[in-house]
Parts: sequence; structure tokens; C-alpha cells
Amino acid sequence: MANASKFIDLIGKTPLVDLTSLTRAAQLYAKCEFLNPSFSMKDRIAKYILEMAEATNQLKPDDTIVCSSSGNTGCSIAMLGAIKGYSVIIVVSDKCSMEKQNHIKSFNATLIVVDERDYVEYGKKLAQDNDYFDVNQYDNPYNPETYYKTLGPEIWKETNGKITHFVMTGSTFGCISGTAKFLKEKKQAIQVTLADPLYSNIHSYYYNGYLKNNPQYQPVATTQSYLIEGAGKQKPTQCLDFSVIDEVLQVSDQEAISTCHKLAEKEGLFVGGSSGINVFAATIVANRLKREDVVVTVLADNGIKYLSKIYDPRFLTQNKIKTSYV
Repeated sequence: MANASKFIDLIGKTPLVDLTSLTRAAQLYAKCEFLNPSFSMKDRIAKYILEMAEATNQLKPDDTIVCSSSGNTGCSIAMLGAIKGYSVIIVVSDKCSMEKQNHIKSFNATLIVVDERDYVEYGKKLAQDNDYFDVNQYDNPYNPETYYKTLGPEIWKETNGKITHFVMTGSTFGCISGTAKFLKEKKQAIQVTLADPLYSNIHSYYYNGYLKNNPQYQPVATTQSYLIEGAGKQKPTQCLDFSVIDEVLQVSDQEAISTCHKLAEKEGLFVGGSSGINVFAATIVANRLKREDVVVTVLADNGIKYLSKIYDPRFLTQNKIKTSYV
């Protein structure tokens, strides 16, 4: 018999790569989450949420699964739903790349595309009205618990407990919250930086709401938006635990996308825009530290999901993004 695994068993335990060449000071490493089966870190939460729902009888054979997603979790749920034999409906925003939309449809999932401001509530109402199982990734406690049980321990082990700083962006914020909780329980001195897209509201909520102990804080409304998918939010989710975060750094589209191109040109890493946010912020953190410090971040998904966007010269020109070939 061949020594082989089921495809679903390949989720997690991704390699850690050395990106110290990008810094002037501290060591910098990144988890290659784009190597998960559906090419993103979201396979982790999709697998755990569905398994826990099955174990607690919230999800039964012949049920229909609904998932609101900026794209990657939708791909993961569609893949796992196909493997497990469920009917799946994915609700994405109109910001979702065509590559991710087609990826979702390739698993025979039903895809619904709605306005970016409404897709989460649309999915919740669809599940409620039809008695479907709602993945509810933005508020589901199994989301951060996934990373507490998997990504955090992996990073701790792979750095031999020497990690000093963790840098991560977020959209559900389950990854940064769960991973940071585990790491700080291991070593309280570990510093955690949330990398937030410019024009996301989380930076403002952290400094003007959380740190000022003002739970009623509401940021001034803005009409400005950002290009990067799967990062930032208009308001905190229930998965976001500000208590494990030490600072929030803002990253512009130009900084994130040019970092993606730099990673491809210098390191051979073909990753999505949220990875650009992570690495740009991580280099800022690393460059103010000492060589013995260890910074870890995440390469969240594969650049193949954005061929029509951040790797398309026409898209870059239209959005006034400068790279080495635009």
C-alpha cells in the first residue's frame, strides 16, 4: 500500500521560510499558508468549524452550508463541502477577484455576489430564513480557536520558542487573536502587531476606542476604500481580541502591492495582497529591533488568486499603483 494521505489531511503544518534578507536588523520568518490545499490559510478554520459543527450535531448529512466570505474562506468551505458531500452556498462581495469566484464555482458551490457593504448580513439572513448552517466566520469562536490550536503551536515549535514578535493583518481577525493568545501564554513578552490596510477602520477603533476605554466609539465615515482583499474591516468582529494586540500599523495599497512584487522578484514567492501587507509591516517592525529578535508573519494566500488584479498591469495602471513593470 502506498504511503499517501487524504487531501484534506494536508491542511496546516505549513513550512516557515526565512525572509531576513528583506530586513536591516531582526530575523524575519513567514509561514507559507498559501501551500494549503485551496491555497490559503482559511483551510484551517473551514476544516475545524465544519468538524466541530458535525461533532455537536449542528451540521447533519444533507444540510446546506452558507458562508459569507471575502473569497478565501468561501474557496475553503466550497472545497470541503464537496469532499464531505454538502450543498454549499458562498456569498462574496463584489470586490472578490474573478479567480476566487471561479475557484468557488469549480467545486459546484452556488455563488452569490453582493455589494461589499452587505455580503456578511446577506449570508446571515439567507441562513436564518432557510434554516441553513451558517459558517459565520466573523463571529464564530471556533475561528480563533483553530489558530490557537494549530498555527500558534506550529510557530512556537518552528522558532524553538525564540519568537519575539508576531505580525498579522486580519479580516475576521481570528488568526491574529488565536495565534497571539497562544504565543503570549507561552511568553508574555511577545509583541503582537496588527497590520491594517489604510482606510480600514480597525486602526482607529484600536487607538480611539479600545485604548481610550471608549466602547461607544464610532469613527468618522469615509468614502475612501482600498484594493487589498481579505484584510481590514469597517468595524471589529467578535473574533477580534484587542487585548492581545500591542500596536496597529497602517499599510497602503501601494506599500502592500509593491511588497508582493518584491517578494516575487527577490524571493520567488507568489502571494496575495494581504501577504504584502503582512511582510511590509513585519519589515517595519524588524528594522527597529536587534538581530537576535525573531519576527514571524504569515503568507496568507497564493498570488494566482489575483492574476486579474495586483498582477495585471492594466489593473495596476488604472489604480495608479507603481511596480517594477508598471
